[in-house]
Amino acid sequence: MVSATFSQTFRLASRACGNSLRASQRQYSSNKAVPAHGEYRFRTSIERGRQQYTKRNMVTAAGLCATVMGVYFYSLYAVKQEDYTDIPMPAVLTEEEKAEFNKPKERKTIASY
Repeated sequence: MVSATFSQTFRLASRACGNSLRASQRQYSSNKAVPAHGEYRFRTSIERGRQQYTKRNMVTAAGLCATVMGVYFYSLYAVKQEDYTDIPMPAVLTEEEKAEFNKPKERKTIASY
């Protein structure tokens, strides 16, 4: 159930009684946030105030995205260039060493200590 606010109730009651809204009330009701297809939108005064910042916000967002992507791709490029030949690789294990490594370890119990 949707509850109506005081101003909505007042408007409905005044229309039912045949009273028309004053000009100041009509102006206020047009600037009020109303549901549009299940969603709320900003008042027109807020939308007008935000218009001056939209271009600046888009430029800032694009700059931040470009910086993040630049750092990401530079780090990938730098890692690709890395030469790992100076790091010694371990020797390949023989079959006996593999068997010793894969042999199950004996469990020690409290009594064995």
